[in-house]
Amino acid sequence: MKNRFLSIVSGLLLGLVVASAPSAEARTYIAYISDSTSSSVIYWLAKDVGIYKKHGLDLDLIFINGSVRGIQSLIAGDLGYSGAVGPAVINAKLAGGDVAIIQSQMNTLPYFIVGNPNIKSPEQLRGKSAAVHIPGTSADFALRLALAKVGVAYKDIKAVTVGGGPARLLATMTGQMDFTVVTEGEKIQAEKAGLKTIIDMAKFKVPFQFNCSVTTRKRIRENPDEVRRVVFAMAESIHFFKTHKEESIKVMQKYTRGLGRDILEGAYAANAELLVDDGYPTLEGLKQTLEIQALTDARAAKAKAEDFVELRFVDEIRKSGFVEKLR
Repeated sequence: MKNRFLSIVSGLLLGLVVASAPSAEARTYIAYISDSTSSSVIYWLAKDVGIYKKHGLDLDLIFINGSVRGIQSLIAGDLGYSGAVGPAVINAKLAGGDVAIIQSQMNTLPYFIVGNPNIKSPEQLRGKSAAVHIPGTSADFALRLALAKVGVAYKDIKAVTVGGGPARLLATMTGQMDFTVVTEGEKIQAEKAGLKTIIDMAKFKVPFQFNCSVTTRKRIRENPDEVRRVVFAMAESIHFFKTHKEESIKVMQKYTRGLGRDILEGAYAANAELLVDDGYPTLEGLKQTLEIQALTDARAAKAKAEDFVELRFVDEIRKSGFVEKLR
C-alpha cells in the first residue's frame, strides 16, 4: 500500500514537472501596433493570405497598441517580432535595448493634422486641445514636427494622451478635443464628419522611418534563417498588397472593423504609393530623427543611423532580385 501511494505521488510530481516545462512547440508572436488603415496592413495580409506559411513561418499575429509597448514586449521576450516606428526604436536602443530594424514598409510621414473647422490656420492651434499618442510613437513625433514647422511650441497646446488613430479621431469628431494627427484613411473619415485638414505633412517631404519590423540582435544571431524568412515574407506581402487590390481591401475591412469602402479606397491608394517595394529602411530618416533627439538627449548625438538597423536581409532581397521575380 505504501509503495502504491509513493508511486501515485511520484507520478503526480512528474506530471507537474512536465506540465511546467517549456513547450517544444512554444509559439512565436509577431505584433502589429496600430489598427489604423495605414500602419499594419502588411502584417494582416501576410497572416491572412498565407504568406508567412508560404515562407515556412508559424507566427501568431497579435495586437499591441503603440510601438513603444510593442518594443517593450519584444525586449521582455514575449514577442519574436514587432511592428514599430523609428523614434521608438531609437529610444529603446539608446536606453540599452537589444533591438534592430530588419525591414521597412514606409519611409515618410503620411500624416495630417485635422480638427475643428473653426480653426482657420495652423497658428490657431496654439492654446487648443489635442488628442495625442504616447511619446515615442510616430503620431507623437509627427505632431511635434508639424507644430515646429508652423511655429507653434508643443507646450502651447493642451495635449491629452488618447491612444491610437481611431480613438484620437473619435475624440476629435465628438468635440472632446479640438484637433489631432491622423493618417490618410482617418483624414477621409474626418473630412466626411465635417472636420478640417489643417496641416498636410506630406508637403514637408520629410524622410522618416515610419512602419518597420523590429527584432532583437540576439534573435538575429541565434536564428538568422527565420529572420531572413520574415523579411522576405514582408516584401512579398507588400507586393501582394500592390497587385491584389480587392483581397487587400477585404483584409483591411476585417481588421478595421468594417470601415466604409470609400475610406478604404483612399487608404489603399495612399498605401500603394508609399509602401517600399524591397523593404529598405531610410537611413536618412533615422539620421534626421537622431539630429532632432540630440537637442534633448546627448546619447543621440553620439549615435549613427546604422546602429539601429540590420540590413543584411534587405540587401539580399535587392541582390537576389526577389521582388522583380514576383512580378
